Amino acid sequence: MQKVVWTLLGLLLLWGPSVGAVPIDKPSFSIDAASPSNEGNLTPDDILAPGPVVAVEGADLNLQDALLLGDYDDLNALSFGRDPIQGPLYFSVDRVSVGLPGTDVNDLAQPGVEAASGSVFISELDGSNQLAILDRSLGLQSGFFSDDLNALEIDTLVYQHIYFSIDFLSASNGFGLLPYANDIFIDDFDPLNPFAFGELHMGLLAEDDIDALVLWDIVGPGVLNPGRDIALFSLSPFSPSTFTDSGLEYIPGLPGHLSPADILITDFTGSYSLWASAWDLGLDPWDNVNAIDTVPEPSTLVLLGTALALLAGVRMRQRRKVGA
Repeated sequence: MQKVVWTLLGLLLLWGPSVGAVPIDKPSFSIDAASPSNEGNLTPDDILAPGPVVAVEGADLNLQDALLLGDYDDLNALSFGRDPIQGPLYFSVDRVSVGLPGTDVNDLAQPGVEAASGSVFISELDGSNQLAILDRSLGLQSGFFSDDLNALEIDTLVYQHIYFSIDFLSASNGFGLLPYANDIFIDDFDPLNPFAFGELHMGLLAEDDIDALVLWDIVGPGVLNPGRDIALFSLSPFSPSTFTDSGLEYIPGLPGHLSPADILITDFTGSYSLWASAWDLGLDPWDNVNAIDTVPEPSTLVLLGTALALLAGVRMRQRRKVGA
């Protein structure tokens, strides 16, 4: 019996979407440099918890945080590497995004409300979206000068690695002069040894800026395995692969014509393709998705709980036999 339980747990660890889900009201996230909550010890390179309070110092990731001096990095994409590549999709948008009429993004983006940029939404990729986490429940500020949640991880409690990207204008990217905003880093900002090079492994252009990230890295976690590891991501409006930067019309899936609200997919073999369009998320093509996450299916968590309960029962019976 014990062997069966351990086998079940092993399969879950290898193939299950995640084994560390937490309630969606307790995410890890980051906010951009213009957010008014950046005061005291909070800086845009930090990973935050609701409060907001610092969960992981950006300095521990080798990022710069001299915000008042203008010498800082903006961590704008985040994953712990256990994100299943599946819907629904959780996401946030920037301050100027409006969403399609009839969606919650549109409702919360209205003048006088202005809470969309600090909130988290969910979409079944059916052209609609609904509110999942209101900005105020995270301790973030609404209004004309609202906070902007620009990196998100909501489903993993225990993690081995932190995967992230930085904004194009970050100090560590030479304030826009270096090509590091299209790379994915792991645990440490090291331009020579990222987890993935955007140009080599993802087919991105040198000035593209990864703006949101979902990563599935469970085969040899921490080591890139092209063709086996998978990521979802979006690009910033200032990326040359988007139509908002090039001035061309929006053609979903075509580089140079992409929306900053499109979700792209790569297996790190040198290219990417469209996974979900702006319209699929209930967004206008001029909107910008700047934080995304996926969560494991409830069935996986139920299976894990059952396995753990069985294992606890086996151990209890073994103790009773020893005691007898």
